[in-house]
Amino acid sequence: MEAVALRSRPRLRVGIFADRSQQPRWIVEALAAIAASDCAEVALLAHGRANARALPWLWRLYRHADESLFGAEPGPAEEVELAAHVPHVRALDMPCESADGREVAAWRDEVGRTELDVAFALGGIDEDFLCGVARYGVWRFCFGAEGVSRRELPGFHEVLDGSALTASGLRIRLDSGSPERLAMQSWSRTYAYSAARNRDLLVRKTACFAMRALRELHHSGRVWLQRCAPAREAANDSRLPETPRALRQLTGLAGRIAWRALQRVACVEQWALAYRFGMSAHGPAPGELAKFSRLTPPKDRLWADPFPVMVRGRYFIFFEELPFATGKAHISAIEVGRDGPHGEPVRVLERDYHLSYPFLIEHAGELYMVPETAENHTVELYRCVEFPHRWRLERTLLEGARFFDATFHRERDRWWMFVNAAPDGAHPDDELHIFFSASLAGPWREHPRNPVRSDARCARPAGRLYWHDGALHRPAQICVPSYGSGIAIQRVLRLSTRDYAEHEVGRIVPARGDGIRGLHTLNRAGDLGVLDLFSRRPRV
Repeated sequence: MEAVALRSRPRLRVGIFADRSQQPRWIVEALAAIAASDCAEVALLAHGRANARALPWLWRLYRHADESLFGAEPGPAEEVELAAHVPHVRALDMPCESADGREVAAWRDEVGRTELDVAFALGGIDEDFLCGVARYGVWRFCFGAEGVSRRELPGFHEVLDGSALTASGLRIRLDSGSPERLAMQSWSRTYAYSAARNRDLLVRKTACFAMRALRELHHSGRVWLQRCAPAREAANDSRLPETPRALRQLTGLAGRIAWRALQRVACVEQWALAYRFGMSAHGPAPGELAKFSRLTPPKDRLWADPFPVMVRGRYFIFFEELPFATGKAHISAIEVGRDGPHGEPVRVLERDYHLSYPFLIEHAGELYMVPETAENHTVELYRCVEFPHRWRLERTLLEGARFFDATFHRERDRWWMFVNAAPDGAHPDDELHIFFSASLAGPWREHPRNPVRSDARCARPAGRLYWHDGALHRPAQICVPSYGSGIAIQRVLRLSTRDYAEHEVGRIVPARGDGIRGLHTLNRAGDLGVLDLFSRRPRV
C-alpha cells in the first residue's frame, strides 16, 4: 500500500523495557519494523531476568493439543531473543527486584540521558515504574473488552468463555497523574474452537498498531495523544481458572468442536443467490426474504457475491462460483428476467488464483470488473471486450497486501475505493481502508486515517454504496458471531481526503424459522435487487 508522506521531522526515540530477554515473535517483529522505519528508532533496549510463566498441568496439556491441531508454524507466540532481532542503539539491564532506591534513581538517570520519546512496556513490567522516562508516555499492547489488559494470554479467555468478540488495542499512559488512553482499538470475531488459532489471528493484526500509532504521533505530536479516548482501569486478568472450572470450560469447548464437526459431516453449507424486481432502497425488510426468487447451486459448489448489471434492457448477475473439490473460485454470470433465469450460469473469468466479489463499474461507455484477488495480493481492473464472457486485465490498481472486496464510489471528480486489508494470517473481516484517485486507473492514494474502521461488526464491504434520502449509505458485512451473519447499513457522515465518519442506521439479518442463516452482499441494478443467502442442506 502507498505510504502517507511524513513531514521532515527527527525520528522518534523509542525505548523498549521487557521483563525478560525472550518475547513473543509477533511483538519482536513489530518492534523490529519500528527500528527499520523512517519515523522512529529503538534508542534503548532494556530487559530483566524474569522467568517465563509456568502453566498448570491441565493447561499445558490443552495448549499442546491445541497448538498441534490449530497452531501456525512458525507460531507468532513462539518466544525469540529480543536483542538479537530488534536493532537498537543501546542496551541496558533492568534493575533487579532487590535494588534499593538509590540504585533505581541512578538507573532512571541513565535512561533519562537517552531522551526517549516513547517507552514500550512488555510482559510483567509495571507502567508506573516507567512513568516519566519518556516524553510521550508508556505504551503497551492490550487485550480484552474496553482495553482491559490481559497481558500474557491474548485471545485465550474469550474462547473459554464463549465470547463472540475478541478485542485488542494499544494503551498509553502519558504520566502518573493522567488516565491511560486507548490509542488504538479493534474488535475481531472470536475463533470459537481454538485458543491458539484465535490468538494467532488476533496478534498478527495487533502487531500493526505500534507502527500506526508512532506514525500518527510523528505526524501530529502530543495533540493526537490528547484526542485519544480514556481507557478503563487496566487489570492483569490473565489468571487461569482452577481445575474444576477449567474442566467445565474445556468440556464445553470440546462440545462446540464436536457439534461443529457433526454439522460439517451431516450438512452441505452453501451460499446461494436471491433476487427480486422492485426491492426497496435499503434492501428487504424483516421477513421479506421469503419473497425473493432463489438461484440454488448444485450441492458440490457455492454461489455468492452477486453483482447485477443491465445491458440493453437485459439483466445479468455476476457472482463467485466455488466448486468445493477445487477450493478455488472463478467468476460466472447468469441472465435473469421477471419470469426467472434464462439459461445456466456461464464461466466468464478465471485465473490461477481465487476470484470473488466481482464489482462492476460502468464508466465512459465501457464495462469494468474488479474481482477480489486477495490471494494474489492485488486489486486488479478488468475491461469487458466481449460481453459477458471475455475480460482483459487493464491495470493492477494496488499490490503488496491482501485486499478484500474492493468497492468503488465516484463522487464529482474523485474516485473512492473502500477495501478491507489484512496482514497475512490475520482476519480479513476487521479493518476497512479507503483509497482515492482522480482516475479509475489510478494512481490511488491511501487515506491518512486508515484503517477508518477496525471492527468485524461493520468494516468489510457488502456491496456498492448508494444514495437514499439525500444521504450516502454503505452496506457492510456483520461478521460476528459468524461470517456473513448479516448486513449493517452505514450512513456516511463525512467523506473527504482528510476525514471519514459513518454510523449504523439499519440491519438486514435473517428472520427466525426461514432456514436462512446468513447473508453478506446487497446490490441493485435498475429495478433488480440481489442478495446472497447462507444455509445448511442435509447431505442425505
